[in-house]
Amino acid sequence: RLTQKHPLLGTAVAMLRKALALVGLGLVASQEFGDEKTLEMNKLISSFVNEDSFQYYAVTIPSTSSAIKIKLIPSYGDPDAYLSFTSPEPDDLTATWVMDDVGAEEQLIKRDAVEFCQKEPCVLHMSVYGYDEAEYMIGVYDASPTTLHIESECAPGCKQDMIADGVCQPACKNSACYDDGGDCEEQNCAPGCDEGWVGDEYCDEACFVEACNWDGGDCSENSGCNTGCLPEYINDGECDSECNVAACGFDGDDCFARSTECYGEADGKDYRGTKNTTKSGKECQAWDAQFPQQHTRTHLNYPSGGLGGHNYCRNPDGETAPWCYTVDMELRWEYCNVAQPWQHCKQNEVPLATQQAGAVQCLNPTQPPSGPLPRFEAACGNGESHADVCSRTCCNAAKAAAAYCANDEIHSGRHQDYKMKIAFSMLKQGCNSCEAFSDFFGNAHLLDGLGLGSKGMYRFVDSFGFKLLVASFLIMLIMLCVIAASIARYVWQRRQYAMPESAV
Repeated sequence: RLTQKHPLLGTAVAMLRKALALVGLGLVASQEFGDEKTLEMNKLISSFVNEDSFQYYAVTIPSTSSAIKIKLIPSYGDPDAYLSFTSPEPDDLTATWVMDDVGAEEQLIKRDAVEFCQKEPCVLHMSVYGYDEAEYMIGVYDASPTTLHIESECAPGCKQDMIADGVCQPACKNSACYDDGGDCEEQNCAPGCDEGWVGDEYCDEACFVEACNWDGGDCSENSGCNTGCLPEYINDGECDSECNVAACGFDGDDCFARSTECYGEADGKDYRGTKNTTKSGKECQAWDAQFPQQHTRTHLNYPSGGLGGHNYCRNPDGETAPWCYTVDMELRWEYCNVAQPWQHCKQNEVPLATQQAGAVQCLNPTQPPSGPLPRFEAACGNGESHADVCSRTCCNAAKAAAAYCANDEIHSGRHQDYKMKIAFSMLKQGCNSCEAFSDFFGNAHLLDGLGLGSKGMYRFVDSFGFKLLVASFLIMLIMLCVIAASIARYVWQRRQYAMPESAV
């Protein structure tokens, strides 16, 4: 890795990706999307993705479609899909919707959803990412109430939405229907948990269920408290719905089970109470749910908003009061009937959000260490994987660490060194959308003006040969300085001891 002495090197990847994005948008009419493969509506295709790699797709949505449905069906492995109408080749940082559950998935997107079809012709950009190599099927269907495209048959008696629905359909057990998406094969202990994963000394989230003996102890020495609730999820700063049950202690302090109605801000942005109905009495939709209301107000997008796997009223985005999405199909959202600021605060009580913010330190010397810096290092990893550094989790952790570590006298150096390592890794991986690194990315754009804007140049800069060249140059520079100093000393001494002319 390069040191922070060279913060201007490596912008080429990000700039080239921007250029390709613009070219892709400009060529929509001719059905060419740069590296994106063109998909046909209402057709399921089969494909393969390598480990830590992407496959990119683009599909033109008819103007008559009031809704679409995306199907992602793994044959083996566990691929994720990223969807966007605004960003070609989306990843975890730029996608509007993410399909990252285990097993076959469906994503319904209505025309009234945020960012749906910003312009015509309307193009949906999709990226399929493989943590490990994976084979999968993917398709985009017209899901308008007046259409039946999604029910078209791939074989007599087998409709498209019957594939990979968890039920073996004999009519679908043929090559035209992709062998029913694996529904007729012998099932493993849990969907997405491949044979041989249990007890392989690697924690597999898909296998962390009771039916798989909690992954054979790979994730924890103890049995799990609930399906999908990994031990590290509890008290990790995010309310996880899988852990928000009594058996898991309601996710520790993450899901506000022990909070009060006390808050102090006029707009209620620090409200962390448990009111979960609106002014008209409508039940609130959980913030981590996307039905019946699709939205982007999630913990990943608003990590300090008190959101997550619960349905309590919150104000993460600057509204005038706490609010929530409703479970009523006819009412998208509504303000909540919470009390006035400080009304329910006991004497000398400090609102929970204020307590949590004030108690944060860059690094807490617990076992294992906790705090924003360790979470930053855990979220972004060693910088080698695209899934780690180009994720919203990494970006959010970087922003939190910057807020609490920049002025920490003890740990600021460690934070800065790691931040620079991840910044260069982001450039290498081709993602520069994280606000925590905006200054770095802005300075790096100067490479284009120097004619160094190429991916090959960055790879050279990041290579061992370049580092050896820089080290040799520095050694030569030091040697020249030593020689110059010796010459200067010799000249000075000659002048000091030179005999005056009068004495000659």
